[in-house]
Amino acid sequence: MVIFGVVRWREVARNTDWGVLLLFGGGIALSNLLQKSGASAALGNEMASAFVATHPFIVILAVSAFIIFLTEFTSNTASAALLVPVFASVAEQMGMPKEVMVLIIGIGASCAFMLPVATPPNAIVFGTGLVTQKDMLRVGMLLNILSIVLVSLWAYFFLR
Repeated sequence: MVIFGVVRWREVARNTDWGVLLLFGGGIALSNLLQKSGASAALGNEMASAFVATHPFIVILAVSAFIIFLTEFTSNTASAALLVPVFASVAEQMGMPKEVMVLIIGIGASCAFMLPVATPPNAIVFGTGLVTQKDMLRVGMLLNILSIVLVSLWAYFFLR
């Protein structure tokens, strides 16, 4: 748009939320660093050893719950970027397809329903004043539990 003269760079610079771009870029950069340094594999190996005698459904359930509740308090994009390489390594160590864990992280990171700070749509709904935080917590908790169950069942049967 700047190249074609539709908008001036000064307008772009003034109206861009650089903090969000830095958050996403930082999350992706940290994810790449974890992968390239081998830290995600090392962390994945340690986590997999803790799950070694655990039924795959329990692992899937735990990972689903972890990511869904984590994204209530942290950026879903940054969380997914950081956790995908770690849990892909866990899946490999456990003999599970890594695509299953990657999909659990990706889908689970999109299931933040409890708090206004979890996602921009939550903040918009809360900002109307028509929904209280107590209502969001109550309904959001039910939606989170339902999401954990559905994501876990889907992932488990996807393994078969």
